[in-house]
Amino acid sequence: MRRRRGYLLLESVVSLSIIMILMGVSYYLLFFCMNTKTKIEDKIELQQQASEISKYIEEIIGNSKGIISISSKSNEESDKLLETNSIKCKYRNESSSDKSIKDKEISLKEDKSKLFINTLNYLGNSESGGYEIGDYIDKMYAFVYEDGNFVKVRLKLSKNNQIHETEFDVFIRNFNGDCV
Repeated sequence: MRRRRGYLLLESVVSLSIIMILMGVSYYLLFFCMNTKTKIEDKIELQQQASEISKYIEEIIGNSKGIISISSKSNEESDKLLETNSIKCKYRNESSSDKSIKDKEISLKEDKSKLFINTLNYLGNSESGGYEIGDYIDKMYAFVYEDGNFVKVRLKLSKNNQIHETEFDVFIRNFNGDCV
């Protein structure tokens, strides 16, 4: 009986082929898992951004005395949500002598995909400054209903091909009836 003293060339080729196939499958699984993880993280971040942004918007609009204007991108008036880049909220009274209370504006900077809160001067124009309340915003829609007591807002957010939409209604608690 003869004993073998090593591998044959054929055995080496077969073992290398099996190792290469296992490495290819492992690489594909790793790549697939990393892409899935990134998509899930992006989706979660969009949901968290939408939640935080909606809280800010509800606070700004809900504590106001009403909506001064919603600047629509289209000139048509309708009974549905309008694509907008600015919602101006009334905070001060014309009869009030207190200059520290200023109206506020929620403005979308589409080129940066960011949403800002700005204070308005007595002419209704944005003063310098303001602060950012959210990222990844592609579009903002708004509609005032129930004689100005409620505002419906819809936000469309996106990040790395992940899209999230949120829609909510805001009740204006201090509504005084002479706005939009």
